[in-house]
Amino acid sequence: MSYKSEYIKARKRKIIILLALIVFLSLPASAGLTAVTSGPQTIAKADTVTLTGTDALNGSVTLWIVGRNYFDTKTATPDKKGNYTFVIKPEESNKFSSGEYAFLIQDPGADKIFEIAPLLWSDGIRIADQGKAITNIGQKSSFPADIGPVAAIILNISGQTGVDDIFTPYYFYVEEPYMRFNRVSESDSGKLPDQTTGEAILITGITNVGPENLLQVEIRNATSSDLITSQTIPVESGTNTNQWIYSLDAPGLPAGSYIVTISEQKYTTTGNASALLTILEYRIAGTTTFSSLQPELPAGGETLYGVILPLIISFAALVIIGIIMLASLRK
Repeated sequence: MSYKSEYIKARKRKIIILLALIVFLSLPASAGLTAVTSGPQTIAKADTVTLTGTDALNGSVTLWIVGRNYFDTKTATPDKKGNYTFVIKPEESNKFSSGEYAFLIQDPGADKIFEIAPLLWSDGIRIADQGKAITNIGQKSSFPADIGPVAAIILNISGQTGVDDIFTPYYFYVEEPYMRFNRVSESDSGKLPDQTTGEAILITGITNVGPENLLQVEIRNATSSDLITSQTIPVESGTNTNQWIYSLDAPGLPAGSYIVTISEQKYTTTGNASALLTILEYRIAGTTTFSSLQPELPAGGETLYGVILPLIISFAALVIIGIIMLASLRK
């Protein structure tokens, strides 16, 4: 192999290494993004959303939030190591609508200047390149539940010649808060398994709200609606969905029917569920109560029995008195 061929190969290797280095230095600011949401890829309305990123070495970072009936941008200034954080507070996420939302992390690139920016006009949201409007993505009220096509327009503009802004998209589904009970009867909708007096009560369920939330459990008499007991419980993180556990130590509840309601404390429009719980009287197997040994009377039998018995006794007393008087006369 000639010296010239070796030289050409060596130059190619250097060029490849140089290009790799350039790519590495211009990695998007969200290369190390960590998202803390209500659940995996899910945001429940009125929950806090935290996005933490690394490697933001080109100055400020902008977050675009695009979703059904919603559009907003936020800017964060990274620290000296390139770490940055965006926090969407409950009062903000409460404005989200159900559907898919795009979270676009925008890095200004090596020139540290944002070329791509939104222009909020009365007829819609226009996307501009260095101040010049390129396209109109419409009004936020017209955004579909599937936000992918709208986000794609923004991402495609960032690929134009002369633009070194780097967009990295992340997608999350926004849901209304919900609470659900485990082991609810399918044949008798909304009914929990019967439990017994004298025993501890354990009720579990799932929810899509985040672990930072507290849930309120109330147990009321099913007939009078009187509050029997209430308790605040935490949300526990789960693999696919979060869960909650409610327990009441022995002796539990007296025999009767109860309505159990669980709800999120800070969000009352939705996000609650109720179920019927029946507590049965504890009874040792093979035993019977005194009442079970009594003969059953027909309807109204107790009243009839209470009237006839005194009459029978009175009649018997008269007969006895008559016999005594008759015996006395014969003497």
